[in-house]
Amino acid sequence: MTSLSAPLVAPKIIGKAVYLELVVNPALTPDQQRSVCGWHGAASSTKQMIIFPQYQDDTGKIMQSVVMTRTVSEHSPRAQWDTSYTRGFSKLDEPDMENLGGYHADYTSVEDYSKEEFDELPIVKQVESRQRTLALTLKRELLGTVYGEVINGEREDSVIQGWVVRDDTPLAVEITNEDMALLHDECKTPQAVIRRINKVRESVLTFPNKLA
Repeated sequence: MTSLSAPLVAPKIIGKAVYLELVVNPALTPDQQRSVCGWHGAASSTKQMIIFPQYQDDTGKIMQSVVMTRTVSEHSPRAQWDTSYTRGFSKLDEPDMENLGGYHADYTSVEDYSKEEFDELPIVKQVESRQRTLALTLKRELLGTVYGEVINGEREDSVIQGWVVRDDTPLAVEITNEDMALLHDECKTPQAVIRRINKVRESVLTFPNKLA
């Protein structure tokens, strides 16, 4: 009997994702660490970040870069992943914030170009805008807010670098067209990428065997 089922197509490797394993900044005071980690607790908190690159599939569809993050701890060892999809591109003529005070999200909020404005930019400026958008996304994950005391009805908060890359060791893992389709078309976590990350982690002797 002849099978009419379509032949299986093997996933195609299309690039690499970058994995950052972040720990609480050891240079901070215990109070600052508690402000950064909240109920997770500084001692056991680990922030995981996966950065997926921009990708164009065989049909010409462009999938923008994506950043996935989660914070695991002894109180939340199976935390769900949060996914930040690139929806717009940051304007290049707006300066970065310099004075770190207030809330850390304020320092990564830059007005985006409209689609018409972005399409009119030279290619090199479009690339720079995409790079800045991704850089601001990463910066937001590294910063933290320390909440000050309330004095005369007002509170002065400060922004600090709350997280650092574990052992200054970023990791890279291969990704496939199937991983990107899951991420963009179905809005699902590509579990194959998570498995590859765990396998690479095991090869780094200074990394803990298990998180949380």
